[in-house]
Order: sequence, then structure tokens, then C-alpha cells
Amino acid sequence: MTRLEWSAAIGKRVRTGTWAEQAVPTLDAARAALAEAGDDFGLKAGRREAAAQLVDSFMEEAKVVHVIYKVWTAGFLDWLGANGVPEAERAAEIARLAQLLAWPDGLPHDPVTRWEELGAMAGRIGNRIRAYEVTVAEADPLLDALSEHWRRLHDRSADLMAGILAFVAARFGEARLEDCYRAVLEPYIQERYMAFDVRLQPYESTVDRNLYLVLEAMRAHLCGPERDGSLDVQEHEDRYVVSFDPCGSGGRSMRGDEIEGTGSRVLAPYAFGVTQERHDWAWNEEGICYYCAHCCFALEKLPAERWGHPVRVVDPPIWGGSADAESTRKRCSWTVYKSLDAIPESAYARIGHTKPQLPMVDRDGRPA
Repeated sequence: MTRLEWSAAIGKRVRTGTWAEQAVPTLDAARAALAEAGDDFGLKAGRREAAAQLVDSFMEEAKVVHVIYKVWTAGFLDWLGANGVPEAERAAEIARLAQLLAWPDGLPHDPVTRWEELGAMAGRIGNRIRAYEVTVAEADPLLDALSEHWRRLHDRSADLMAGILAFVAARFGEARLEDCYRAVLEPYIQERYMAFDVRLQPYESTVDRNLYLVLEAMRAHLCGPERDGSLDVQEHEDRYVVSFDPCGSGGRSMRGDEIEGTGSRVLAPYAFGVTQERHDWAWNEEGICYYCAHCCFALEKLPAERWGHPVRVVDPPIWGGSADAESTRKRCSWTVYKSLDAIPESAYARIGHTKPQLPMVDRDGRPA
């Protein structure tokens, strides 16, 4: 029975449940709570409140991604400005991308307005559930509509960033994406990943937090073939593996939008780009979409530089075009190892590092 409780460690309400239960989309958990409550006021009325709070939780998950996209988009544009691209040229490129990524109603992509619409929609649905103003049957299409609105906003916001990264690569060469990403990701690393610094606390004490944040984030990215946030979690003796078919951001971008019937973002009219050369910041693979490279930076490369190990190990899809559709459509998987020793040497080598000798030490030279 999914519920929410306060996490002092993470600093907000989090979903309870086993890892398998955490892999269930949040709006599906809301549906289940609402079905338990039923339509009549009675002993299970509290499950109605739980359903409403799970709608709120869905918005909290979406908010994390929305704010990241907002901050990164502004950061990429600032980096372009600092590197000599005039404001008028930056504005023209954003306008072009906004029209290319137009909503089904034909209006250019406008993340601010669409986010406000999403918030108002979620608020109405939650309030109607709480007040018994909607039956269980009536709530289902409302929750579908909420998920669909977020999907449209999420996908276009991810595409907008991919389009800006393609502009950076076209203007300065793809090698300069490293400078761009390093400048823009810094606040994100400080806010989200410094908690995994083994100089501050033992690695093993962060594993549950790490895995929870994986599941929360990828529910918000609306992974899975139905784009509802469905995930697959497998536990092994030394690791957890979470996989996405597809990931709702980079994986969907490479495959194409199968819900809206639009093509791969690697191809025209998008041409958002994949690596043509091998780079430590893109797993030393050709065919990594420029957007997906941020996972290598944030989850592996930057943590390994700063405190010696990746936070998670990613096995991404690789663009193969029509010649290798299997590689392009491969599930993306993220592995959270249960100990530092379990992280294989190959995970370090592909990002230009060597597995450190254990035990690691803290800032004062003491064993971590």
C-alpha cells in the first residue's frame, strides 16, 4: 500500500515501498489508492487523501525535471553568450526550435505557460479527489490527461536542450560540448550528487538514497513503451540494475516519438546530433546523442574526478541508424553497485580513469 512519508535525509516527502513497488508509475499508485478508497465515504477515506497526495508527488517528480531543464537551458544560452554568440542569434535559434517543437495545437513550445497549465490541472484533480467530487471511474481519464500533458511538456523541453547542444556543436565543434557541460552542470552536481562524496560518508550508506533518486527521476522522465513511468528493477548480489525501454528522454529522442509519430531526433528536420568522435565524457563511444552525454558527465566522469568513483554506471543506447537498429533501440540501463569494490575496472577505463586503490581516504587523509 503506497504512501508518502518525510525523509530527513532527502529533505522532502518520498514514496514508501519495496524497490519493485517503487518501479510502479506514481499515477498508477494514485489509481490503486483511489480504488481502495472507493466512491463512498467510510473507513478507507484516508486512501482518497493518499491518492490526492500521490498526484502531488507526481508533480514533485515532474518539478525536479522541469527545473533542471529550465536551469540547463538558461545555462547553455549563457555559455553561448559568454563565447561570443550575440543575443539576437541565440533568440533566433530558440524561436526556431520552439516552432520546430510545436505542440499538437500548432503553438510553439512555451515551457512556462505549459507548466502553469499542468500545475492548475494537477491542483484541480487532487482537490476533486479529496472532496469526493469525482468517482474512481471519472478520475482515470483525468489522470491520463495529466500524464499526457506532462509528456508533451517534458519531451519538448528535452528536445529543446538537445537542439541547443546541437547548435553548440555546429558552431564550435563537438569537442567544445565538454566545456559547455562542465560550466552548466556545476550547480546540478553540487545540489544533487555531492551527497555521494565518499570523503564525507561511506559509500554503502548512500546506496538506498542513490537507488531511490534513480527511480524517482526516471518515473518523472516517463520511461517505458507506454510513456507512463514504468521501470524494470533487478537486484543482484553486488548491484541493482534499473532499465528503461526506452528512457523517456535520450532513448525516446534516438528512437523517435512513437506516440506522436515523429522521427528520430538524430535525423532531419531535427538533426540534434550524436558523437562523431570518441570522448571520455561520452563513454569513448561514437554515436552517443549529445543530450545523453550529460549522464556520463553527471553520473560518472565528474564524480570520478572529484572523489574517485562513478555514482551510477550507465549502459546507453548507441545510434546505429538503419544499419544497426538494435543498438539504437537498446534499453538504457543504470547500475547502482552495492559497494565500491564491486564497480568494475571497465567502468573507469571507458571514461579515462583507473579504478582507485581501496580504501579511499577523506579530506584529512583518514580512511573513508
